[in-house]
Amino acid sequence: MDDIDAILTRIVTKISESPLRDTEKADIYARISAGLHHLVWPIIVSHVPQYILEDVTGNPEKVTINRYLELIEGALQNPATPKEIHDEVKGALEEVEALLNDKLPKPPKRTP
Repeated sequence: MDDIDAILTRIVTKISESPLRDTEKADIYARISAGLHHLVWPIIVSHVPQYILEDVTGNPEKVTINRYLELIEGALQNPATPKEIHDEVKGALEEVEALLNDKLPKPPKRTP
């Protein structure tokens, strides 16, 4: 995960040092967060054990906090899930970083 941490650190630093208003920075962070959520959730669902998925599908009353946790834990027990999430998140963050490098206004030059 160190590579993801490094990318995230560069992204946060770039955004925080930009001349954007705080509301614009908050909007960028919110969009990144939502994007990651939309990226990770389908991966988790695709690795949920079939018996759990069948039990909760079409039975919203069975979706309790504990059942939700069981759903996620069941998906994460599959060794492919964390790797797939890591690879997808890393790729998405690399795209975000490239976009910010290209489109984000540069911070003002500091004079000594």
